[in-house]
Amino acid sequence: MLEAQKLSGITWTMVTQERVTTGSAGYANIKHSDNMQPDQKMHVGSVTKTVLALGVLRLISQGQLTLDTDVQPLLPQLQFNNPWQNNAPVRVKHLLTHTAGLDNIRMWQFLSKTPTPNTPLLHAFPSDSSDLLKIRTEPGTQYSYSNMGYTLLGLVIEAVTNQRYEAYLDQHLLIPLGMLDSSFEFSAQHSDPRLAMGYHENQVAQAAVPVYTRPAGQLTTTAPDMARFIQFVMGDGVIDGEQFVHPDLMDKLFYFEGTDADKAGLKIGRGLAFANRDRYGVVGQCHPGTTFGFRANICLFPEQKKGYFYAINTDSESADYEAFKALFAELLNLDHNEITPPSTSQIDMSALTGLYVLSPNNMAEFEFLDKVFGPAWVTASDNQITLHSLQSAPRILHHIEGGLYRDSERTQPSHVFFSSTAGNKLLSNGLKTFKKIGVIDIALDWLSLLLGLCGFVYILVTALFRLTTKRSAGFRRLQWSLMNLLALAIPTALFLNQSFLAFGDITMASISLALVTMFLPVSLLHSLWQCYQQGWGVKGSLRDGIFLMSAIQLCCVFAAWGHLPAIFWR
Repeated sequence: MLEAQKLSGITWTMVTQERVTTGSAGYANIKHSDNMQPDQKMHVGSVTKTVLALGVLRLISQGQLTLDTDVQPLLPQLQFNNPWQNNAPVRVKHLLTHTAGLDNIRMWQFLSKTPTPNTPLLHAFPSDSSDLLKIRTEPGTQYSYSNMGYTLLGLVIEAVTNQRYEAYLDQHLLIPLGMLDSSFEFSAQHSDPRLAMGYHENQVAQAAVPVYTRPAGQLTTTAPDMARFIQFVMGDGVIDGEQFVHPDLMDKLFYFEGTDADKAGLKIGRGLAFANRDRYGVVGQCHPGTTFGFRANICLFPEQKKGYFYAINTDSESADYEAFKALFAELLNLDHNEITPPSTSQIDMSALTGLYVLSPNNMAEFEFLDKVFGPAWVTASDNQITLHSLQSAPRILHHIEGGLYRDSERTQPSHVFFSSTAGNKLLSNGLKTFKKIGVIDIALDWLSLLLGLCGFVYILVTALFRLTTKRSAGFRRLQWSLMNLLALAIPTALFLNQSFLAFGDITMASISLALVTMFLPVSLLHSLWQCYQQGWGVKGSLRDGIFLMSAIQLCCVFAAWGHLPAIFWR
């Protein structure tokens, strides 16, 4: 499978009541021809969150926190922009379950060469953090994955323990669990020869990279250590006769009630540490992980007392990682769930059909683009729903009861339609929520985008044609707009010649992109003014003006959504 997917190496563990099996295949370091070892140290990306969550639950078990602790008083340096603050403050349970309503991450928090392994966590949230910490949905009501949320949990740990979160978790969580080869501290290949080298496509090596949001994805571990973690999580929370994590909290690791989708009857969602995944005929409690040069996944089946973990030292956009999940599910010889049968009664689904957009989307700085390119549309026939999208093949949803539906490739109800308190029609699969919108709403966005693109193409082609054919009067009307569009080649070239890790930094590439996009509407307006000065009756002037206005309106739309000027360091 490694060869078929063009991946470098893998280390894994499978846990059952009878035995623990670990193994490895491929290369830990291709350049040195080092074979991957079963106890090879690996980076695991967001699998980190499952382990860190257990550390928070340990603090709660010791009485230093509660699930309902209000986060704001613990972090007075930060200001949450929470419209629901009086009735629904952000609590610890919301951060654990990704229901705080926070944005996921900003580009500068993720792709930056500025942070060091010891950069204070507060640097992930600059002094004026009200925009970063804007609460987009009422805390507790909707799941929305957030790396910033788990970074805040790192700050909560530091506020409660008065020490770096890495040091606290290494000493008071990993050592008691027997995970002696694991650490939350930053680990790099040049300082730890047991750490595998990371890779991208085509075996391009990728060394370890420190990030601002390290509590959300910085853990170095091994397959044997993760086997110990799996055994503890599927146990009773006791270590050496001591109740390490309270039984009530252990029960909530895999499922935590409270979201609107849960209240509407959907039982596929998120617990305090894991998310429910209905795949390959079984429901697992899982968490994937991705970081620079690595992919990982952990999946537990508590009722069957089985689980697996794997880490692959290649982060490839073209590889089929689902194939590995299916393989481990097969190797564990899991008992399959009974498939929930569809309802036989006929119902009127006409009210459910229509267009739905992510509400909220995962990253606020790309909200407009997600609205335009990420909508889902629902059609109904023969007592079933078909869910269409631009990103994936159509999904067939069978009606179960009420607003519950089951994906044809799932065993349990997987989607639910319900109404919000504001009267919006919502669709949720437990981990994503879509809001129904009018066709005219998104049609106007598409029309704006198409007209704007037509305007820019017209300016580019027409101005170049007039330049080459020496039609000076017509060229003068468009020359500044043409120069601005051609100037986009400067940041493009600069970005291509710098590390992708510096995308969110203030560099010549990012500064030039900000300047070029900032002056774009100015150059368009200047060209429009030239059309006016030459007179609308001059040949081609009115046509130029129409296409210039098409481009200007798109600039206005992008500016209104915060996409113009294009600045990724804020």
